[in-house]
Amino acid sequence: MAGSIIVRYAQKTYKQQRAEKQDSATFKNLNHSVDIIPESISIMTFNSWSEANEFAQHAREDGHHILEIIDDYKERKKK
Repeated sequence: MAGSIIVRYAQKTYKQQRAEKQDSATFKNLNHSVDIIPESISIMTFNSWSEANEFAQHAREDGHHILEIIDDYKERKKK
């Protein structure tokens, strides 16, 4: 199904981004919370996993946090 891969992402707060840059070794541990700006939560749709993963990588580099990447078609099919 066209556009069934959904990427939900949000902008990290300035404080979060600054903390990650100052102490990058600490933030490589995935067991920490991430401060995001709730109003910045966005959704993008893609046709393939590779496109979605490429977008997610660029979004991370630009200071966004990836909330989830899901295949909406499979999710709807289960219901």
